[in-house]
Amino acid sequence: MACQQLIANPKKPSPDPEKTPAIAALPKPKGRPKGSKNKPKAEPKGASYQTLKLVTSQLSFLLPELSCFHLVLDGFYGHEDYLLLALENKLQIISKFKSNAHLILPYTGLQSGKGRPKTKGDRVDLAQLPAAFLVESIQDTATKISTHVYQFKAYTPKMANQLLNIVVLIHTHSASGKQSPTVLFTNDLSLSASQVVTYYSLRFQIEFDFRDAKQFYGLSSFKNYKQAQVNTAVNLSFTMTLLGKLILEKYKTKLSCPSMGIADLKTVFKLQSYAQGFFKDNKEEADAFLNSPEFLNLARLEAIHI
Repeated sequence: MACQQLIANPKKPSPDPEKTPAIAALPKPKGRPKGSKNKPKAEPKGASYQTLKLVTSQLSFLLPELSCFHLVLDGFYGHEDYLLLALENKLQIISKFKSNAHLILPYTGLQSGKGRPKTKGDRVDLAQLPAAFLVESIQDTATKISTHVYQFKAYTPKMANQLLNIVVLIHTHSASGKQSPTVLFTNDLSLSASQVVTYYSLRFQIEFDFRDAKQFYGLSSFKNYKQAQVNTAVNLSFTMTLLGKLILEKYKTKLSCPSMGIADLKTVFKLQSYAQGFFKDNKEEADAFLNSPEFLNLARLEAIHI
């Protein structure tokens, strides 16, 4: 949808400890410095934030007919800056925390009636989640891995008093007994555990797009280095990736082969080119050949899934 080249600021070289004289560190004074004032929250200047801001800002006019409700992001983006960016564009964020995330349950006890109401309760122990949070248990006999899915609502210090919908998947290997937790979250409190897992799983499709763009459409082989040329080359690569996927869906239906890939599509077009060159004097024979069983038999010589 959008592409922009962002140049990261060069890092300053770290000083050589052998050449730098040692200076005794002064004790840090306690409390807030005298005369200091609250500063407004600054927008991150990192390239990843600026890229995401570029994409979200163009959703409104690039795809006016598409109803977008959720912004699915990798665990790198699982903190407050990206949550606020999503809310600014009227989107709900779905992302991932680290396995040792600091989560706090809402307070459900009695209020004293004096002062501000208490909102936060006990910290969540991800190693011993209550049975009341268990939503589903899945047993995979092939891999011998059992998965317990938990769902609950909690706060985290990273998200500025924002109540979150937390989904925890505890994967346990039956032979070794080793466990590996996966902690997903969203600020959309209406989503079920299965919806959160399904939406976050769709994020991996991005990796396939990059793979196809590099392998088939020149994303890893262009030699440009100027900004305008890089933007053109990258946008052209991803545009061709999108067109290739649209044409691929057409041929999956036409050839009744739902497992076709880009390599199979290349084989089909290569044979079409050969056939059109061979039958260039007689268009009717060329069309008949392209729709014949013989054409598919030749395609199977080089294709993978046809």
